[in-house]
Amino acid sequence: MVKRPIHRISGLLSTPELDELAEESIITIVNKGEIQVRLLATPNDLLDLAYGHFLAEGRGNVLSADVEGQEITVEGETQKRPSEDLLTAACGACTIGDIIVPDGQIESDVTFHHDLKMTLAKMKSEQIMFHKTGGTHAAALFDGQGNLLILREDVGRHNTVDKVIGAAHRNSLEMSVLALSGRIGWEIVAKCVRVGIPIIIAVGAVSSAAEALARQTGITLVGFAASKNPAVIGDLHRIIDKC
Repeated sequence: MVKRPIHRISGLLSTPELDELAEESIITIVNKGEIQVRLLATPNDLLDLAYGHFLAEGRGNVLSADVEGQEITVEGETQKRPSEDLLTAACGACTIGDIIVPDGQIESDVTFHHDLKMTLAKMKSEQIMFHKTGGTHAAALFDGQGNLLILREDVGRHNTVDKVIGAAHRNSLEMSVLALSGRIGWEIVAKCVRVGIPIIIAVGAVSSAAEALARQTGITLVGFAASKNPAVIGDLHRIIDKC
């Protein structure tokens, strides 16, 4: 977060003050002296971003990483993106190259028989950057018992997922339930397929491409999960105990 001067308008009056804004920077990831990818992201939890991005995109595996300013140097087998690519905060699957379509199948007996609205409320209560700026997305990892394990925030919703996946990988945590502060798009489902996350719950809607990929790969989606009438796509038993 950064403080910047603004004018606050109230009625016909304006008052100068400093406001906290969500920070957005170009983050460059380098391997063996070559740029692998450039992303617009919030410059927090950058080690998690580096590890998680390559795993979630199916572009390799980071063995070690070092952060210096807004550049991350990684070691491992990674596949670089075309040099013209700059992944903006609104872009999850933007590239002039080929999009890697996942074709795995999620085989999991994980269930999440917990209050969905309370789960998302728990996530929101921990969104410190959002509470201060109103300008960040969040993703969180829960276990099957409803415990919040990891939460990450970023100006880009796909970056939050990469950061959660990276943090879980670095801490050897099972990835069971992903919660999102926004909608569920194709690129989020694709990331979850690649790392084996069986359940995604979200505050927002589910896109048609996300629905199709989830059905194809065996992921369960819950859209509008904080509402009175959540929409479940996929294996209902994972969300409701019908026994």
